[in-house]
Amino acid sequence: MKQKYREYKILDLTQIGEEIGEYWKHHNTFEKSIETRAGHKPFIFYEGPPSANGQPGIHHVMARAIKIFFAATKP
Repeated sequence: MKQKYREYKILDLTQIGEEIGEYWKHHNTFEKSIETRAGHKPFIFYEGPPSANGQPGIHHVMARAIKIFFAATKP
């Protein structure tokens, strides 16, 4: 039985990222993704949960702002 997906014995994320990047370049994947959406309404990805399904609520924004503030003022 032929494997559908490559199995990695050692997880080298740098190598995997480079291989995927080369595949995308060789097959013009990014360019094709733009071409297939031409003339359509923009599709927007919001930052992951909890706002993945829509705009973030103010409580999410406030929590992130507080985290950023304290991370930036760490000695």
